Amino acid sequence: MYQFTYEPTPKNVLLDLMGVNKRHELATSQLRFISDAFDISTNNLRVTLNRLTGTDLITHDGRGVYRLTEKALAKRSFINRWQKNTFHYDKWDSRWLACHLPKGVTRTVRKKSLLVLEWYGFAAGLDHLWVRPNNLTLNHSGITVALTTLGLEEDAHCFVLQDAPDSLVSQWVHRLWDVERLDHEYGALIQSIENSLTTLASKSVNASLSETCRLGGEAIHRLAIDPLLPRAIRPQNKYQQLKNIVHKYDRVGRNIWLEQLKKLGVNA
Repeated sequence: MYQFTYEPTPKNVLLDLMGVNKRHELATSQLRFISDAFDISTNNLRVTLNRLTGTDLITHDGRGVYRLTEKALAKRSFINRWQKNTFHYDKWDSRWLACHLPKGVTRTVRKKSLLVLEWYGFAAGLDHLWVRPNNLTLNHSGITVALTTLGLEEDAHCFVLQDAPDSLVSQWVHRLWDVERLDHEYGALIQSIENSLTTLASKSVNASLSETCRLGGEAIHRLAIDPLLPRAIRPQNKYQQLKNIVHKYDRVGRNIWLEQLKKLGVNA
């Protein structure tokens, strides 16, 4: 569940760059710069732009300027939630958020629902019932809206569960989330970012652009899909440690990118 490696694929690179500047746009005149920085052919980038347009993640004005759609902006808003306080680490009343997924839906619909639930830290507690600690700052109505916006199937039902048997709760607490593995992966990622911060100044512009995009992108996406567990389940607050260093790394990487984008005439 927690295996996650962010790769600077043409899709990720284009969407992330369009999220750097406030206008959320990209011009085809910038493709050569992106091609050189990431060693991706301009033809590959053009094909990717067309595919992203077809999936309603970006739109264009017919003059070579592409912008993120509302659908893409909603996903970006979810990814950027790491910058806010979205859960309670020390305070949890032992209640659970539950989501029941009904039978009889298509595989495509169900796959999307499961993905969205995992994004919000839910795990399979029983057949057709996904659960997570009720320690998010959003109440269950708010979380339902958020899940639905991202693609949760219409007939799913979210509710607060507070009277689950102790034996079942014990299984959920100790078996649903591999916190030791998650913390280990976070520790390795923190070390990689610390190493990068000490060496970025000695690297070429293109190397810095690629490294901050790859490493920063992985860290931000990891924070975005973190299960946001309370201390009672995840004693080490590796999430906050990673968040602290990513704030610094994000500023450093963003400044590098904005400096280069300004040279291309991008209004940052």
